[in-house]
Parts: sequence; structure tokens; C-alpha cells
Amino acid sequence: MTLIAYWLRTAAGWLVGGLMTLGPTTGLVVLSVLTGIGVMVAFKYTADRRALRAAKDAIQAALLGIVIFRHDTRVMFAEEWRLVRGALAYMVAGLRPLAAVIIPMVAIFAQLELYSGFAPLPVGEGAVVTVSVRDEALDRLFSVELAGNAVEVETPALRIPATGEVCWRIRGDRPGEHTLTVEVGGRRVEKSVVVGDRGGAVRLSPHRVCSGFYDMLFGSAEPPLAADAGVQRISVEYPHALVRLGPISMHWIWATLIIATIAALIVKPILRVEI
Repeated sequence: MTLIAYWLRTAAGWLVGGLMTLGPTTGLVVLSVLTGIGVMVAFKYTADRRALRAAKDAIQAALLGIVIFRHDTRVMFAEEWRLVRGALAYMVAGLRPLAAVIIPMVAIFAQLELYSGFAPLPVGEGAVVTVSVRDEALDRLFSVELAGNAVEVETPALRIPATGEVCWRIRGDRPGEHTLTVEVGGRRVEKSVVVGDRGGAVRLSPHRVCSGFYDMLFGSAEPPLAADAGVQRISVEYPHALVRLGPISMHWIWATLIIATIAALIVKPILRVEI
């Protein structure tokens, strides 16, 4: 599963990274428009039009029956049950298009989170770095050390044996992409950390992990850690970011969904999609 997540991340990273060269906001808008169009194309060529049309007709008929027979409780409840069946049939008819788009959409959204969900560490401000030690390496918990390249480690290590974690507070005094080095029992592993506004779109990696489908796909943009390194995860606490669309700032997921929905509604009659 880790390998699948890695290849999904790589493929989606090429697409999202290429569009983000247009700029953080422009790239997000273009990708959202393409997402809306892609969903409509998937519905056009994979959906069962006859089943969708029959389900919509059943829903409309049930709603009309509820209005007409609202004074007849028995008939109204029968129409409400018919409405529920029509809604379930509509959902089932939409499963095939959903299956066609869900995997690429999840991979693309995971990369958007890395580009638009976080901001680099502000110059001169601190952040927490957490290292999780693998279960078989817990005996080396007290040998874990952290060093930074152009990043100052401000506090001594806080070791938490119950969870197998070690935490430090760091501060970046110089903008750019720097390297944190973690040493566990003589083995060294590295983690990137970005400080300051580098301009344009920046893909940040809050975590570097050894394995795990979710973490590899959603939280990491770096190669996986070696299984024998003794480290399960290295995390940097980046601040969260908002996307600015004109005078409005919002989370990227809302911006993407709004723009994709508008794009889908525009191309729906052009493609003659039954939905």
C-alpha cells in the first residue's frame, strides 16, 4: 500500500506541480476548473443514463404525490417511501462515475493540500519538530538527537517514552529550504524544512514517514524513510494557510469545490450530461 501511495503521489505531483508554476492562486483555479470538467466527462461516459433518468422521474413523481396527497396520511407515507427508494436508486446509479473519479481526485487533492494547505515557517518564529521512534527501536529513544542546517534548535529534547516520541522547538532565522538531521543510534536521517516566503507555489512536506498509505499520500512529499533507520516519522508543525480569491480568504478545499461546481454546471449542458 505504501508503494501505491508513493506512485499516486508522484503522478499527481507532476500534474499539480506543473499547474502551480502558473502561481498559487492561478494554478488552484485552473486545476479546480479541470476537476469540474473531468467529473462531467466521467458522468457522460460512465453513468447509466437510463437508470439516472428513471430515478429522477421517480423522485419528481414522489414529490408531486406528497404535495397532492398531503391530506391523506396513508398515501403520503407511501409517496415518502417511494421518494426514499428513488433517492437510493439515484445514488446507486452514480456509483460508477464516482468510482471513475475518486482515486485521481483524492491523489490530486492530497497534493493540493501540500501546496495550499500550509505556509512556510515565518522567519524568526518557532515551530515544533516531533520524531516518532519505531517500536523495535524504543530502547534507543534517549539517543535521538536533532541538528539543523541554518535552523536553530531552541530547546532540549522532550522525550515521551509512553508514545515513543521526542520533541524540540526550532527557529529558522534565514529564508530558504533547510535540512534537519535526526540521529538515532548512529544512523542519520534528514527532513526538509522551508523557512520564509520563497515566492510562488511551494510544496511543503509536514511529515517524512517510513510507511503508511494515508501519511505517504497526504502528508509527505519526501522519499520514505528506510525501514531500518529506527524512525517511523519526522514531523514539522507548519502553520496552516488560506487561499485568497480577490477580497475573500478561505481554505483551499472550499475554493476548489466552489470553482469546480461552477465549472461543472457551465459544461453540463454543453456536454449534454445526464445527472
